[in-house]
Amino acid sequence: MHKSFKQRNKLFLCLSAWALMLFAACGSDDSTTPNVPQPETLTGKGAFFLGVKSSAPSGEEYVLQTTSLETNDLNIKDNLEELVQTDYTWIFHKDVAIGFAYGYAQAGYGYAMRLISEDQPLQRLNNFRIEPRYTNYGFFNNQLVTLVGGLTENDRNDGAAFTVFNVSEAGVKKVQQKILWTEDYTHNGQQITFAGIADNGDGTFFTSAIQSDFHQATVNDGSSIGNIKYPDSVWVAKIDKNMNLIKLYGDDRLSFSGGRFRSQVFTQIWRTDGDTTYVFSSGIAHGTTKPAGALRITKSADGFDKQYYWNIQQAASGYKFRRIWHLTDDKFLLEIYDDMNPTNISPAHQFAIADMSDKQLTWIKGLPAKNLIKSGGETGGVPLFHSGKIYLPITQYGEDAAIYIVPLSTAAARKAITIKGASEIRTIGYLRKQ
Repeated sequence: MHKSFKQRNKLFLCLSAWALMLFAACGSDDSTTPNVPQPETLTGKGAFFLGVKSSAPSGEEYVLQTTSLETNDLNIKDNLEELVQTDYTWIFHKDVAIGFAYGYAQAGYGYAMRLISEDQPLQRLNNFRIEPRYTNYGFFNNQLVTLVGGLTENDRNDGAAFTVFNVSEAGVKKVQQKILWTEDYTHNGQQITFAGIADNGDGTFFTSAIQSDFHQATVNDGSSIGNIKYPDSVWVAKIDKNMNLIKLYGDDRLSFSGGRFRSQVFTQIWRTDGDTTYVFSSGIAHGTTKPAGALRITKSADGFDKQYYWNIQQAASGYKFRRIWHLTDDKFLLEIYDDMNPTNISPAHQFAIADMSDKQLTWIKGLPAKNLIKSGGETGGVPLFHSGKIYLPITQYGEDAAIYIVPLSTAAARKAITIKGASEIRTIGYLRKQ
């Protein structure tokens, strides 16, 4: 059962105004967002973390901390403190939550918070600057890595920057930066934008390599993806701990790997518990002939598995997917478009569980009809997988935001709690002490 912050000083915590002003002024709207559900690798007690947005017309954002999402509704108006003026996304690493917010074509800022115990409010750590700006981020070797492409230098604009940060109880601190010049990596005169980080556990990681025409950068802070001239191929790069390119793998069975919303790109490369990396493609590139599907790279393999291909679009009765989240083993949650011929601004309010090994797709039952859902339009609506269940944030038109619980064993959703006064739950996470 959750505890009122006003009554016991334990439930509710809002970010400080000075840190949030930095959030609002900086960042990038051309964001690649991995939105990683918290892995269950820690021991000890913990707490659920919710980033929520208040109802219109104010639209402020808050952080809630609670020990249960099963019963007893929450209310963000119990304890209004400092206000958040911009959308942001949280990612989680052990007992630390790291928030990112987006501005316009400038260097980015992040802010970190740490769980002290399940009975105490989160500890505010430091804010940190990401320069140049970021279009992608994730964890590798227990460090935070941010990426951006399209950097300029002299007469070139094909630079890709990898910036590495240590994450500790003291906060987040920059320790390394490496720029790769990517022109003609794929031998066709294109530049590369990297998207996603799949840690191989051996000092290397895979990342999707999206090839495109050159795109004009802004004030040397990097750019979004340019025109996709070659939409019928997929590329993956293998990077070492010093941010050097080891190998580039290509295949013509899929289009590029990366979900789209306007200029934003969502991670579609994930490593499973069994050391297999799955590479997904939404298949929405203009002019592509490839359906939405997936390939894989198995442990110790030097390239794509030539025996594995799954036409997920066919399994989903013709629908394509937008975002993907790893659940457990070889199972993933797919966020599926409402329409069969989506663009990069189309809504995606259907959900299914994909068993990649068995190539089985199971639609989640018990959710509101897709045309009644308004949440998750851009980067919000990020779910959590915890103790065999998916905690899926859903907001219907005219209602407060709610959490639906979906047991992995049944794929049958039930409405659990409502966050009163919230128009959207942007992110659900779980923090646990080691």
